[in-house]
Amino acid sequence: MQPLVPSDAVLCSDGASGYASLARKGGIEHFVVGSKPGTRVTAGCYHIQNVNSLHARYGGFIRPFRGPAIKNLNGYIRWLEVRLSGLRPAEIIQAL
Repeated sequence: MQPLVPSDAVLCSDGASGYASLARKGGIEHFVVGSKPGTRVTAGCYHIQNVNSLHARYGGFIRPFRGPAIKNLNGYIRWLEVRLSGLRPAEIIQAL
């Protein structure tokens, strides 16, 4: 999983068997989170709602483009990151 996933990453999953072995092989910590109320947060802070929210935001952002070419996908993801950060286009240009 290196170099894409840092060694201090934490994997939060639904507990499917593949995730446990993936975490073990990658040497990362693994927490199982449920989907029912009361089981959605593990160890007080690990949950998957942030990932679900980001996935939904990405879907809403990319939908109007009707499937951009894969070669351009990184640019679209950077564009989404900038929009989610709250920066205005003028602020970005000034920072360059």
